[in-house]
Amino acid sequence: MTIPTKEELQKAWDELRIHHKKYLKKEGVIIPKGEKFDTKNESVWLSVLYLYRHRFVHKDEISKITQHYKPKARQDQQVRHLKRKGWEIGEGSGVHQLDINRVSQDFKTNSKLKNAVLDAQSFEDLKQAYNNCCASCGVKEGKTSPRYGNQTVQLQKGHRDPSKRGNDIRNIIPQCQYCNRAYKNDFTFDEKGRVRAVASVNPVKRANKNVQDKILKWLVDSGNENESD
Repeated sequence: MTIPTKEELQKAWDELRIHHKKYLKKEGVIIPKGEKFDTKNESVWLSVLYLYRHRFVHKDEISKITQHYKPKARQDQQVRHLKRKGWEIGEGSGVHQLDINRVSQDFKTNSKLKNAVLDAQSFEDLKQAYNNCCASCGVKEGKTSPRYGNQTVQLQKGHRDPSKRGNDIRNIIPQCQYCNRAYKNDFTFDEKGRVRAVASVNPVKRANKNVQDKILKWLVDSGNENESD
């Protein structure tokens, strides 16, 4: 594999930034800040994908180029995450291709949901934003859940961040009684009802010892890194 030169990638980055400013910025697509192509890992990914935009690029190739210019970068770069910021990335078996003329459909869907959630003034409005479905598992209110038998689904107020109590609509997602009961106050959620982080020690207590040991090691290593800064 031939590593593209710094000049080639910088030229690609400059052209992509101009294209973004003209056509993609107004669509909400997010581009990393910085005039240099290697300011961030994501800017390297985008520079590579733009440089080779007429073909699919294997993820290992992108990772090796990223590591070449940013030696501290991890071996496995998660290029697909660019979709969350609006970039349309075509995917195959371990390969990616950038389409600079389209916005990611996932991003459009997420933006539509975010806007609907921001406009919600009541729990009923919020339920409508989620099409009267559980944000976490997708089961529809008033229907029966095949997972739990014949009991009718009722949407309840689940807290996105359990540490922030009360009924602030910005901290609420609709959850069926099953998800609300199962997650309790142990996790925080994003607006799509996906778990973002643990919110209590209970999940750690329930984990097997191997997982607990990994968590302890991470906490110790993180503490040592902070002390050395």
